[in-house]
Amino acid sequence: MTEETLEQKEVTPVEEPETEPSPAGEPETLRQQLEEERIKTAETHDKYLRSVAELRNYKKRISQEREQWAREASAGLLTRLLPILDDFDRAMAVLPDEKLRQLSWVEGIALIYRRLQLALEQAGLTPIEAENQPFDPYFHEAILHEEAPAEQDGIVLADLQKGYKLYDRVLRPTLVKVGKAAAEPPPQEEEQEEAADEKPEEPAE
Repeated sequence: MTEETLEQKEVTPVEEPETEPSPAGEPETLRQQLEEERIKTAETHDKYLRSVAELRNYKKRISQEREQWAREASAGLLTRLLPILDDFDRAMAVLPDEKLRQLSWVEGIALIYRRLQLALEQAGLTPIEAENQPFDPYFHEAILHEEAPAEQDGIVLADLQKGYKLYDRVLRPTLVKVGKAAAEPPPQEEEQEEAADEKPEEPAE
């Protein structure tokens, strides 16, 4: 092919594809859609957090209820064991002398007593302190009152039967003897006595 032929050949220009102008409102529409998606995402995240919190609260409530059920179940058993513990307390309190305490069978009973106390403590049982403490009707039950000095008024003088708590609940109140201050004489009697002393003597006839 000669050079003249190349020059005479028409070169067809390559036409670029026409691009349609974007609508004027499209950026605003995209912003609205983006905001709607952001709100939906925030709502979904909030629902997720609420669901997680509700699940945790549910598990915590179930765990607490199970613990409460276990305590209620053990409370009945421990209540039936308290008279046996009382018998051990009385038996160990009346041992006559140290020689008897050194006997092997007495030491064996004392060992059983200590193991019973330890088992009950591990189950949540604790004794209620009463002697020389102010009387508290929530923990103590007064069955005797004894005249006492004013400073011992309302004070527990003796522990007649030991009480116990199961964790923070009173399983059995302590039976106690409470001091009661002596009643002072009514002021009217004192005034009458003073008036009789001050009364002038009648002249003798």
